[in-house]
Amino acid sequence: MLLEPNAFNGVLGLALTSAVLIAVPGPSIMFLVGQTIAVGRRNALRGVIGNAIGTYCVAVIVAIGIGSLLMRSDHALIFIRLLGAVVLLGIGFQYLFFSRPMLAGGESNPKKSRQSLLAGIIVGSTNPKALIMFGSIVPSFISDGADSPILNLLGFSLIPIGLGLVIDAAWVAAAHVASSTTLFSGKRLRLFNIIGGGLMISMAILLAAEALN
Repeated sequence: MLLEPNAFNGVLGLALTSAVLIAVPGPSIMFLVGQTIAVGRRNALRGVIGNAIGTYCVAVIVAIGIGSLLMRSDHALIFIRLLGAVVLLGIGFQYLFFSRPMLAGGESNPKKSRQSLLAGIIVGSTNPKALIMFGSIVPSFISDGADSPILNLLGFSLIPIGLGLVIDAAWVAAAHVASSTTLFSGKRLRLFNIIGGGLMISMAILLAAEALN
């Protein structure tokens, strides 16, 4: 059972941070947009489900390791929160100044097959965003003194998984409606990165302040 959230450190903060990190185009979204254009919306939606399965496999593995650490150390959660703030800060600056958005018709090169579910699982389980999400961000938002950190982590991990299903499906729908790559131009994806970067930096500051207090 999840504990009551304290101030920013809770479900709302995790949901907002996860939504921003997921929505900004990365490997999974570019894969799904490419799948939509190449093999159709139905197969791409199978890829959405596969991506969620793959990312939750990462969540389970990470939760077992981090949960065990939290049970042995009272100060581990403070360290993880500060680490999460640093990670978010780095992502924010990368989105603002250094990222080069991929184009749906460019770097993404999905195979035209009906094995989208399996492909989605592979993409989700190997996406660097998954390790960042479940290794540093999700643990940063669990409450102090959790009786079962592993169960709390597994439960909290369902928040970005659920948001990922909704957001990824929305990207698939948008790609299907677009019928071309004009909606996914570099300038528009760059705007996503700028907005996401600003929000990530704000989240990092709030999370660091919560950890230090």
